[in-house]
Amino acid sequence: MNIRQMRILIAVIDTGSFAAAGDAIGRSHSAISLQIKALEEELGVVLFDRVARPPLPTPKARALADHARKVIALFDAAEDVVTGQMVRGRLIVGAVPTVLSSFLPRALAELKTLHPELSFDVRSGSSDSLADQLGQGLLDVVVCTKPPRPIAGLEWHHIAQEPLAVIAPKDAEGDEKALLTTQPFIWFNRKTWAGSGIEARLKERGIAVNATMEIDSLDAIQSMVREGLGVAIVPVCRGSSGVWPGLRSVPFGDPPYVRDVGVLVTDGVSSDPLIRTFLQAL
Repeated sequence: MNIRQMRILIAVIDTGSFAAAGDAIGRSHSAISLQIKALEEELGVVLFDRVARPPLPTPKARALADHARKVIALFDAAEDVVTGQMVRGRLIVGAVPTVLSSFLPRALAELKTLHPELSFDVRSGSSDSLADQLGQGLLDVVVCTKPPRPIAGLEWHHIAQEPLAVIAPKDAEGDEKALLTTQPFIWFNRKTWAGSGIEARLKERGIAVNATMEIDSLDAIQSMVREGLGVAIVPVCRGSSGVWPGLRSVPFGDPPYVRDVGVLVTDGVSSDPLIRTFLQAL
């Protein structure tokens, strides 16, 4: 196993297919397939279910990818270690709750491992509130849903796309549209950019829901649905399995609608070593 194979495995999982991974890292589809096959033969495990189209990563592939990300982060930092260019300083990070409960903690932990003299002050809030604080100079970066329109003075840096799913009680019957129109509906707070995006998608498709609640927290929404109080549309957050114990889930849209997640910074600061390091970690 080598660093190149690790990067390829991560690329396939992050992009969703061998072909897309090849496009992302400048290699042919066959070259990607051969590297993954060699990795499987060396480890004696199946990393991708090739019956599915595109092939789907197995739990062992996801576990290996999680480990590979840490190895690559340490590998990439080796030159900085020996040249004394380790990143130092304090970063004030604003983040929406869904990011705080998914991929951000791991990124911050890995940054601390690579850069022990780097510290963080993390603040939670809604996307629009955090963007306002960033514009006022109260935050250094904001990790959030993509704003519905560009914000003067701020730059957007894309990190990931998160598909949306309809979650329902385990025994709820019917397809996606039936679930949304026959069951009570729980809004993901429409004052958030993610929630307003969900509302816009429902209107585009002409789906009228019978709303009974509007909640900020994904954990609280899941608890309400699990108790049979309705259905909801939620993002499958980056780093999560997309499986909700005790719930039924179906994609929202075909192909599923997605929300863009990324980082807002003030114009012109993305070349700063501290900001650049943070963006690379995410």
